[in-house]
Amino acid sequence: MAVSANATNLADYALNSNSPAVRAVSYSLIQNDNVIQDVPLLSKKSLIASGVRFEGNLPTVNWAPINSEPVTTKGTPTAYQEQVYLIRNSIDVDKVYVQDENAIQDPRAMQVGAYLKGLTYDMNYKFIVNDHITGDINAPVGLRSRIANGGTFGVRPENLVNGGSVDLTQAAATAATANKFLELLDQLLWSVDSPSGDGVTLYMNEVMKRRFAFAIRLMGTSGGFDTTRDQFNRVVEMYKGARIRDIGYKADQATRIITVTELATGLADTGGTFTSIYAVNYGTDHFYGWQFDDINVQDLGLLNSGVIYRTLIDWSVGFINTSTRSLGRLYGIKLS
Repeated sequence: MAVSANATNLADYALNSNSPAVRAVSYSLIQNDNVIQDVPLLSKKSLIASGVRFEGNLPTVNWAPINSEPVTTKGTPTAYQEQVYLIRNSIDVDKVYVQDENAIQDPRAMQVGAYLKGLTYDMNYKFIVNDHITGDINAPVGLRSRIANGGTFGVRPENLVNGGSVDLTQAAATAATANKFLELLDQLLWSVDSPSGDGVTLYMNEVMKRRFAFAIRLMGTSGGFDTTRDQFNRVVEMYKGARIRDIGYKADQATRIITVTELATGLADTGGTFTSIYAVNYGTDHFYGWQFDDINVQDLGLLNSGVIYRTLIDWSVGFINTSTRSLGRLYGIKLS
C-alpha cells in the first residue's frame, strides 16, 4: 500500500487537530466505528477529481539490437472522474433545554452525539450498498455497485469471487470446508493486489466475523488469524495483514448492512442463507478519498431568534479508485 505523506485520516484529526470540536467529532466517529476511519484522505479544494487507469493497454516493450533506434511506445489509459458529496447539517437545541438546571447531561452534546451515531450508520450503509439508480444520488456510490459495474468504476470481473456455497454452518462445517473458505479468502486478497493482506480491510457482518473465528478453530491452527490493538488501544482482529471489520447495521439498528440472507448468486439481500465479504486495498495507488476541506464543526451559539442554540457540521468528501485491483467481493458463503 502506498499512502501519500499528505494523506490523513480520522485518527490524525482525533489526535492532532488544533480544534477541540474537530477532535471530539473525529474521535466520536472512530468510537462509533465509522467506515471513514479506514480511508486515507487528501485535502484538495476541488469538486471533481479526474484521473486515468491502465486497464490492460500498457506500453509495448521493444527489444532491440545494438546501434538501433528506440521505438516510441505508449499506453492507452482509461479516463475517469469522481466527485465530492456534501454532509451538511445544523443541530438545533432550544435554549430552555440548555439552561435547564435539572439536566444531568449537556443537551447539545447529547444531540451531537446522537447525530454522529446516526452519521456512522448512514455512512457505513452507503459505503457498501448505495447506488445512483435506486439509492441516494447525493451520496457516494458504494462498493457493491462499483464491483458489479466494474466497466464504469474500474473493477475487474475476477474481483467478484464466487464462494461456491462454501458451507460454514455450525452443523455442516468441517476442517475441509474451513480450509476451502480460507483459500477463497486468499483469492479475494489476491484480487485486490495484496496476497499478504497489507493495507486491506475486510468488511463483513458480525455473524460472519464469529463464523470466521469458528472456522479457524475447526482447523486447529491460527490459519493467519490474529489480534492486535490500534492507537486507541482497541482490539483489532486480523487475517494475515488485513483488518477484519464488522460493518454493522443500518440506521434502524435492526437490519444488517451485509445480510445473512443473500441469494447464493449475491444478486439479492433476501431470500437465501448466504453472505458476502468485501475487501478494500487502501492507499493513494489503490482506493482512497479526498475532502474539499477539513471537517467543519462550528458552535454558532444562540441564533438571532434568541431561542435556539445551533451547531453546524459541514463536510465535503469523495472516494477515488485509481487501480482496477482495489475492490473485491467474496459472495456465496453459506451461514445457515
